[in-house]
Amino acid sequence: MYLETSGALGDDFVSDSVWPRHWFVLQAAPQRELPLVTLLGAHGVRSHVPQFPLPKRARHGSVRSSRPRLVFPGYVFFKVPAGFKDWGAVLWQTGVRRVLRQDGAPALIDDAVIEHLQDRLEAGTLVPDRPAFREGQPVLIERGALAAVDAIFDKHLDAQSRVQVLVEMMGRHVKVQVDLDDLRQPAS
Repeated sequence: MYLETSGALGDDFVSDSVWPRHWFVLQAAPQRELPLVTLLGAHGVRSHVPQFPLPKRARHGSVRSSRPRLVFPGYVFFKVPAGFKDWGAVLWQTGVRRVLRQDGAPALIDDAVIEHLQDRLEAGTLVPDRPAFREGQPVLIERGALAAVDAIFDKHLDAQSRVQVLVEMMGRHVKVQVDLDDLRQPAS
C-alpha cells in the first residue's frame, strides 16, 4: 500500500510499510515545538522534541529551569501509525512550516537513530556545545537584568553554565556572573 502525497507533500509516494520503523521531521515556527507535540498527539501522531537535561545548578521553578533546552530548536520528530491518512492534521497544524524532504520525498529517520539520541540524553553523554568565547572578546548579554548590555568576556566559572564578564559601569569594569546561554557575539 502506498500513500499518495501529492499536493501538500509533493508528487511522490511513500510506502506505508516503512512507517512503523521510521520517523519524519517537521520544521516548526519559533517557540511552537512543544505545543505541536500536544496538537499532534490529539490526532494519534507520536511526536518527540529532544531536550537537554537541566543544568545541575538549576532549581525547579526557576527561570533557568523553565526555559526549554531543545537539542534541535525548530524541529519536531513525528511518527505516524501504519495506514495513516490524515496528513492534513499534521501539515496544517498551527506552527508547522514544512515536512523535511530528501530526494523529493519526506525524509525518513530510522527508529534506531531516535532511540540512540534518547539514550544519550538520558545518560547525560549528549550535552550542549559551549560557545567558544575567549578572554577579552566582546559579547552581548541577551537576557536578564543586563539584557542588551555590551560586555567583555572574562572567564568560565566552575559551574558548567556560568561565566564571568566585565561590564562597564560608572567609568570602570565591574565583574558580573551570568549564564553562558545568555551571551552571544555582538553583530559585526
